[in-house]
Amino acid sequence: MKNLLLTYFLLFLFAFNTKGQAPTIITSDIDNFWDAFDRLYNAKSKKDSIMIMDVLYLKRASEGFKKLIKARDLTAEKYISQIGRYPEYWKSVRKNTLSVAGYRSEIKNQINLYGQSLKNFKAPDICFAIGILSTGGTVRGGWLLIGTEMVASDSTTVREGMNGWLKHTLPKKPMILEFTAHEMVHTQQRIGPGVVWGHFNHRLLTMTIMEGAADFIAKKITGTSINESMYAYAYENEKQIWKEFSQEMYGMDYSNWLYNGNNSKDRPADLGYFVGYRICESYYNKAADKEKALNEILKTNNFRKFLKKSGYGNKFN
Repeated sequence: MKNLLLTYFLLFLFAFNTKGQAPTIITSDIDNFWDAFDRLYNAKSKKDSIMIMDVLYLKRASEGFKKLIKARDLTAEKYISQIGRYPEYWKSVRKNTLSVAGYRSEIKNQINLYGQSLKNFKAPDICFAIGILSTGGTVRGGWLLIGTEMVASDSTTVREGMNGWLKHTLPKKPMILEFTAHEMVHTQQRIGPGVVWGHFNHRLLTMTIMEGAADFIAKKITGTSINESMYAYAYENEKQIWKEFSQEMYGMDYSNWLYNGNNSKDRPADLGYFVGYRICESYYNKAADKEKALNEILKTNNFRKFLKKSGYGNKFN
């Protein structure tokens, strides 16, 4: 999610499945990764390891994984580097990544729920692959792409030697469905001139509402959230959070509010998700037509106007 800004612009190019058409859900790249991983034990040099990862994993990439490779600039060298850096993590997360294929029916249920609740919903194709601990989920070219090694971790996975961002980001229980639900909303958001204008004029507010909308809609429709652990703190400190956010929200710097897991020291990271969620929730609660409001939250491109109509900040005056 760190590169959501790039996602905004690439969404212009999306080509989705027609409504009602069954989406593709690919998990074969996970099997290919572990096949390559096992062969590394027979490698005689780093050069051999790189060749094994390239030939047995990257060059066998599915259509969806090819998009993730391009989006995150994945190379065999980077894989070998990350595996060597955190060898126990990879071993400990393996079983959970291989269980992802068992989530197909639940993911399809999410798709059905969205189709029932969102106007003109178009189901994206989905690819689960193994990345290099750089992304939990992103969207590219009509595909929802999941970095399974990040969303499948649990309390038993080994985090020894990892930086603060990874320790914060890696979940204590598998969050496969939470991430598919959240990222699926991003595939539906309307990326019009308002997003471009907001990006260059009030980037923090724009990104906060876009992320908050994904959190709110996912929670409302599927009952899942990728940020549940952070929200307890946020509710207790909501007034102070809004006071600080409101002083920065029309600026360009989002480093205090989004994707800041490696820098947030005295409180949970990514509190912008919570602010965006609460703005969307306030907008929804004020609306007489809830179904219409949900679709307006999804498609909004005028973020200053949306904030004003939500009335969220008024309760702190």
